[in-house]
Amino acid sequence: MSDIHEVTPTEAQRLLDHADHLSRTAHEAVRWPYVTFILALGMATSFGTLAMGLTSGNAFGLAYFGTLGAGFALIMFFCISIQGRSAFSRSRRWALYMGAWTVTYVAAIAVVVWVHGSVLWSGITSGLVLAVTLVSAAVEARR
Repeated sequence: MSDIHEVTPTEAQRLLDHADHLSRTAHEAVRWPYVTFILALGMATSFGTLAMGLTSGNAFGLAYFGTLGAGFALIMFFCISIQGRSAFSRSRRWALYMGAWTVTYVAAIAVVVWVHGSVLWSGITSGLVLAVTLVSAAVEARR
């Protein structure tokens, strides 16, 4: 008696389609916490640096600690939500996204330190932080 089962071309195509669907579903489920993290990080740091660049005194302290608190909450959410999953955390894309965010965020912090109170420069650098993260999230969401 033979355990070999002949697979028809129609059945093979159905199995391949099902495997492709499972692969896409699994990849999307793993990827969305990363996309959410990139978007939220961009929003929090963009608005935080804008607020820090345009305020002083107690308002500056509130913006500073609010940005730190939001960043900490995002990192905690991200770490909890990706446990056991790895969409692209070790990939070149992730390094490129985080590198681009770091460069623009450092520029925004430099404006806070050296050109404090400048609406133009605070707006430009904070807008760049937001734009970089929005583009990164959009590129990743389309993959």
